[in-house]
Amino acid sequence: MTKRPAAALSANLVAVKGAAAPAPDMPSRAAPEPAPTPVTTRLLPEPSSVSVGQGEGGGQPLNFRVSHAFRREFKVYAARNGLKLNELLRLSFEAYRRQNGE
Repeated sequence: MTKRPAAALSANLVAVKGAAAPAPDMPSRAAPEPAPTPVTTRLLPEPSSVSVGQGEGGGQPLNFRVSHAFRREFKVYAARNGLKLNELLRLSFEAYRRQNGE
């Protein structure tokens, strides 16, 4: 059995680190859609400038289990009001502390 000769590679087929570029005929990505405006009014105060539990390196994980129904309701409420999940949790905790005299 004879070996087939290797195909000659052209210079534009060889990858060079740091020189990646999209193909000239590649379509560009569409602009992202703007975030939807909240449907309901905010019942919680605006976030403060200092986040609870956020150090210089970002946030720390907080892991616990909740029921499926609560998780869904929490995520839907956050999405409808334009909040991130951790922001809604922080605002809820702040409101709870204010309500209970701390």
